[in-house]
Amino acid sequence: MRPFLAAGMVLAAGFFLLWRVLSPFGVAMDPPDGAETVDPRSPVTVRAVGFGTRLTDIEVRDETGAVVVKTGNRTSFSLEPPLPFGRRYAVAVTAERSWFHQRESKTFRFATAVIPRLEGPLNRDLGPDASFTLEFDRSVGAIEAQGDLSLTLSADEHRRTFHFRANHYDQGRTYPVSIRWQTTTGVPLPLFELQVTTPPAVTADPNLRDATNLGLAMPLELTFSEPLTERNQVGSRIHIRARGGPEIKGKWKWIGQTRLRFTPDGGWPPTSTIVVSADSGQIRSPRGGFLDPPLEFAFSTGTDRRIYVHLDTQRLVAVENGQVVRSFKVSTGKAATPTVAGSFYIYARFPVKTMKSKAKPGEKGHYVVENVPYAQYFYEDYALHGAWWHNAFGRPASHGCINIATRTNNRRWPDAPEDAGWLYQWASLGVPVTVYPATPERPNRLAQK
Repeated sequence: MRPFLAAGMVLAAGFFLLWRVLSPFGVAMDPPDGAETVDPRSPVTVRAVGFGTRLTDIEVRDETGAVVVKTGNRTSFSLEPPLPFGRRYAVAVTAERSWFHQRESKTFRFATAVIPRLEGPLNRDLGPDASFTLEFDRSVGAIEAQGDLSLTLSADEHRRTFHFRANHYDQGRTYPVSIRWQTTTGVPLPLFELQVTTPPAVTADPNLRDATNLGLAMPLELTFSEPLTERNQVGSRIHIRARGGPEIKGKWKWIGQTRLRFTPDGGWPPTSTIVVSADSGQIRSPRGGFLDPPLEFAFSTGTDRRIYVHLDTQRLVAVENGQVVRSFKVSTGKAATPTVAGSFYIYARFPVKTMKSKAKPGEKGHYVVENVPYAQYFYEDYALHGAWWHNAFGRPASHGCINIATRTNNRRWPDAPEDAGWLYQWASLGVPVTVYPATPERPNRLAQK
C-alpha cells in the first residue's frame, strides 16, 4: 500500500501547487489605476482578488501627503463619496493569502474630476449685442443656462468659450442664471449662479411735452439719459408732424453729448398740434439699451405772434397774424451797455425775478434788483421786463435789457401804463424777438415777417 500512498501524496501536492498557480491572487481597484477624471459622487473601491485573499493594510493619502484613511484586515474597502473635486490620491494596499504564503503590496493612483475655472466674475453685464461670454481654463462638456432670462448658446470648437445671447429681457434688470454643466467625460459639476444685468433703458425728456400756446420759434429739445449710438442718424428716426398734416422739416443739432435740438424751417405752423414720435428699437445706447417707453407726445402752438424792437426809435412793436396789435416806448441799453441786435426768441419767462449783474460787489457795473416783474429772456441774460425804478422810456437807460413801463411795484409813477404786464400775457415761450439797430425803411413790412 505504501507505493499507492506515496503516489497519492505526490498527486495531491501537484494539485495544490497547480491550484496556487492558477488561483488568482492580488488586489484590484475600481476605477482603475491612473484614472484622471473620477466622478466624486461615486465610491472608489479596492478589493482582494482570489479565494482566501485579505487586505491586511490599506492607506489612502491625498496629494499633500496627509493620511485620509488607514485600515486593514478586510476583503474590500470603499472610499465613500462625495470626494472633493480636483484632488489626487494614492492608495497603498497590501494583500495576503496566508496558507499559500502569498503577499503583495501595490499603490494605486487616481484623481477626481477638476472643475474648470471660470475666467472673470460671476456678475455679468449683457453687452450691446444682447450677449455675454463665459471662458474657462479647460474644455467643458454639456452646459445649460436656466432661469427667467431666455438664452441661446454657442461654443467654440475647443468648448472653452461659450457665447450666450439673450432673446427677450426687461431693461435695467438683474437676472439670476443657473449654470448646469459637466466635464467632457460626463461628470456633473457643481451648479453655479451668475447675475446677469441688462442695459438700462434709454429715456428721452422733451422740453415741449404737453406745452400749449407756444410761440413759433421755440425749438424742440430732447435730453436723453445717456449718449447714443449712430448719433447722426437719430434725428432721421424721429417723426415730427402737425396733426393731420405733413411731416415738418427742420434741422437737428446735438447740444453736448445727450441733448438733441430740432429747429423747424420757418418756425412751427401756427395754431397747430404738433405730434412727435419715434420707434423705441431705433434709438439705442452704446451699452445696448433702447428707448423705453417709445417716444410719443404732443404740444400745441398759438397764433403767429412776433415782437420787434427798434433801437433807434426806442420802440417795441407787437404783431399778431401779420397785424400790429400794440406799439409802445421802451428803454434799451445805454452806450456802455448796449442791447444785442439780431433774431431771437423768448426762451424763459418769470412773473417776478431778481436780477444780478455779473460784476461782483464793489466792481463797476455791479447791481442787484429784486422784484423785477414780467421778465422774458430772449438771449443769454438779455430780457424784456418791467422797470419800476425809472420813467425814462423812449431813450436808452438800461444795462442791456429792454425796459418796459409797468405799474407793478411802481410807487413813484403809479399811473404808468402796464405795457410789461400786457406783453407778458400776450406773449409766450418761443415768440420770436427781433431787435433792429435801425427801423426798416418800410415799417409796414414788419407785418409780413
